[in-house]
Amino acid sequence: MFTKMSIDSRKSSLVKPKLPGRLSIGLLFILALLWMPVMAEETESSLSNDDTKCLKCHSKTLKKKMEDGEKLSLHVEADDHIGSVHSSNGCASCHTAVAERKHPKTKVSFASKRAFSIEQNQACSECHEEQSMQYEGSIHASLVAEGNLTAPVCSDCHSAHAIKSMADAKEVTGESCKTCHEEIFEAYTESVHGSARANGNVIRASLMHAPMCADCHKAHGTAAVSAGELVQSTCLQCHEGASVAHEKWLPNAAHHLEMVSCAACHSPLADRRIDLQLQDNQTKAPLGGEDNHSPFQDKLEQGNGSDNGLSPTDLWKLVNRTEQEGEPTDVTLRGRMEVSTGAEAHRLAVKASAVRDCESCHQRGSKAFDNVTVSVNRPDGRRQRFAAESGVLTSAASVDTLGGFYAIGGTRIHLLDILLVLGIAAGFGIPVAHITLGKILGRKTGSEEN
Repeated sequence: MFTKMSIDSRKSSLVKPKLPGRLSIGLLFILALLWMPVMAEETESSLSNDDTKCLKCHSKTLKKKMEDGEKLSLHVEADDHIGSVHSSNGCASCHTAVAERKHPKTKVSFASKRAFSIEQNQACSECHEEQSMQYEGSIHASLVAEGNLTAPVCSDCHSAHAIKSMADAKEVTGESCKTCHEEIFEAYTESVHGSARANGNVIRASLMHAPMCADCHKAHGTAAVSAGELVQSTCLQCHEGASVAHEKWLPNAAHHLEMVSCAACHSPLADRRIDLQLQDNQTKAPLGGEDNHSPFQDKLEQGNGSDNGLSPTDLWKLVNRTEQEGEPTDVTLRGRMEVSTGAEAHRLAVKASAVRDCESCHQRGSKAFDNVTVSVNRPDGRRQRFAAESGVLTSAASVDTLGGFYAIGGTRIHLLDILLVLGIAAGFGIPVAHITLGKILGRKTGSEEN
């Protein structure tokens, strides 16, 4: 009986009311009208009284005029604030400069919308001190300090009011990076890393996730990655067996890994260049940064005015320049092969497509050595490059200058070839001449005795 009653009750609940079409539509319309206030009431009930007061005005289309004439939108979507991880904090916790009793009569002026964003983002450091310290040491903060209008502050990546939790925002799509680095992001999506992420987000038989932007570049302490060592060390964090794997087939593998960037071989279709970085020969540290090496930079900028870039003689004078006191500066040029653009550095191919033929570099006239730059570090770690003639790699004037870079067969310095031939000739010639002279003298002595 219990089963039958249950079935009967279910049947009765499935019976559709037979109402005229117009009446059904009318009822639905009335229910919708009645439901709207309920939804609004539920939304308002999830806000504090203070936030409700704020959104009473800021849910409307409000704008504030900046000193430069721009208009800043003051509109805030209630749902954005409610769904934000900061919803429990309340408006006043971030907008501390706004006095509730005097607002909106309080007038705070800003030079521009950008100035307002930079000023307002200082509130983030009150709670997120560690992340703020990381950001202050980043390349992004350096660009902001230089006045770069596109360099990101907190709200550019995290939004102003629709802030997600760390679990939701952590390296999900990389969309915040794409906003500024679109070309690089598109190259990443075409790479072995991007493909792996799009097809299951795993590599090495599900043992490791494919990397996203923040995995290599860090989320808040984003550093300038032009320094080759930083790029290589980042790659080796995941590819820890790469050094051993290269030693199995690549002669002098350690030297190659030091002088050739990973992308130069693993982005096989990319254009390459040789960058000659000025470095202190004693400390082996790149010139620039916080040190005062403006004379080198001035010389580079002067030589950069020519059509072909710096000549071998220019570089020789630069490296062998003397201080005003007459003391020589111990400087050398450290060469490194790298790809020509940041986008190509991210378009990494599968391992099977990597460059493995020695002739691509170790032969005369290799295209890899056509593009040459000379660089010095900026204070923020970025590398400032100046064009140089490709002949600097093969000139006799570069024998002493390029002590930190030489590719057998690829950078043929003809003076060395001549010296090598003379050395070989001397090596064979001296013993032959000695033996020949000995025989001649022996014959002459014998004839005289007779």
